[in-house]
Amino acid sequence: MKRPYQKWTAQIDEAGRLILPAELAARLGLKPGSQVQLGEENHAIHLQRPLTSLAKVYIEPTNICNMNCSTCMRNVWEMSLGRMSADTFELIISSLKDFDPLPTIFFGGIGEPLSHPELIEMSRQVKSLGARVELITNGALLDEELSTQLIEVGLDMLWVSIDGATPESYADVRLGDALPQVIENLQRLQSLRQAFYSFSTHNNSDLGIAFVAMRRNITDLPAVLQLGTQLGATHFSISNLLPYTPELASEILYYQKEGVSPQLAAQQWSKIDE
Repeated sequence: MKRPYQKWTAQIDEAGRLILPAELAARLGLKPGSQVQLGEENHAIHLQRPLTSLAKVYIEPTNICNMNCSTCMRNVWEMSLGRMSADTFELIISSLKDFDPLPTIFFGGIGEPLSHPELIEMSRQVKSLGARVELITNGALLDEELSTQLIEVGLDMLWVSIDGATPESYADVRLGDALPQVIENLQRLQSLRQAFYSFSTHNNSDLGIAFVAMRRNITDLPAVLQLGTQLGATHFSISNLLPYTPELASEILYYQKEGVSPQLAAQQWSKIDE
């Protein structure tokens, strides 16, 4: 998941050199003498982060999950299930201390991060370093206690996977009737966030909705965007399906030689603003 789009204002000095804002330079790990690559495309200039600056670290606390989605890689592998040990996590934390600036830490992967009993403590340790913390979840385990703890620990970004706008279309992908519970959990989370930040000087954490687009659910996309907005989401991530089985290959919305399918091209993409 990418960081939400943010605008900056730079200046050009008398020698034609680009002067970046100090905060942006620090975030990108740019120091005097750093070399960066610039690219031009469609009347836009892109500045690439130096290879020596680590932007994001993905940590998978567990490959255990409370759901059995039809699109999941877990359906085709024989890997044993388990949780990251405290010793392994401590090695990660120790190595992060050597980076300046600190990378964003993203908890997620094949498993459900919230099923790890030490996830809150892991997040707290990362936040104590001063790093940005993001998390992706299916939202089914997001009860009041976990929601409160995530808010109090200072989670910066919570992504929730929702692949259908109705219980029927959701269950068609996620193989469970959890959508009503997920919606209830996010409604409660929104109320808790509003109450917490009204009495706190902390910045409000962001909520995003992640949607995996495929033939069976693409017509639900506008409704998912509307649902997410109602639940307080300010960011949306739409990704293509990675088919792990021959059956799923018929669900993809892209073609290697011909571009996107008519179903995907027909969507109202202007509704997706980050």
